[in-house]
Amino acid sequence: MADTAIKMNTQTGVTLPDVDDHDNALARTLLDLLDRLAAGRLDVDGYQRAVKAAFLRPDLPGELRGWIARAHAERTDQTLHRRTTPTHRSSLQLLWLDPREVHPPHGHHNLISSQMVLDGQLDAREYDRVARIDADTLLLRLLFDGVTRCGDVVQATEAARNVHWFATDDKPCVLLNFYVHGYQAWTFDPAGSRPRGRKLVDPTLEAQRDGLIVAPELPLEVGYQRFGNRRLSDFAIPQYRPPA
Repeated sequence: MADTAIKMNTQTGVTLPDVDDHDNALARTLLDLLDRLAAGRLDVDGYQRAVKAAFLRPDLPGELRGWIARAHAERTDQTLHRRTTPTHRSSLQLLWLDPREVHPPHGHHNLISSQMVLDGQLDAREYDRVARIDADTLLLRLLFDGVTRCGDVVQATEAARNVHWFATDDKPCVLLNFYVHGYQAWTFDPAGSRPRGRKLVDPTLEAQRDGLIVAPELPLEVGYQRFGNRRLSDFAIPQYRPPA
């Protein structure tokens, strides 16, 4: 991977135009669930369960077949819905990932996301944020280290699996991605304390006696330089080392 140009696949601070002209069954279902979440008729856990059920409908791959083919043909993302207000965002996309593309380890502020692999597969690691040690350092719990295959669903909230790290193998991947921002009353960091978009971390350096990982937060450029062209398997999961 070292000879490949690093792809900066984040849009931190960028506001993209709304997309509302794709009237499809999946978008209608998901936006109805979002309305129920916003109105308090669903809590975050119930909302996530319902989104996952919508993703796992047996007829969904057929419904999205044309979009999957278009993503591969154009080698780019396909946006089915996007809406931005001063306080909230929502987006439904098919993400097209290049062969050997890496999304370095990162977390989000006030984001609820659901992703499903539609074609291809990903190497992935997922973590819970357990605590903040200081202004620039997190304590993480590793939850998953393996392969996410076609049909697998990965979800994240403020409270669960917020930090993730994934990369394609030698083939491209199409990933269904539905995320909403601004709908959680409790946030890991205080409201307004973090920039919009991804916050990269380094979960490869140090583990405590209890196995929790000490992970400093990184500037985007530093994080992409460290992880952008490297396989996840290049980085060992840190193990506790008693003081000498």
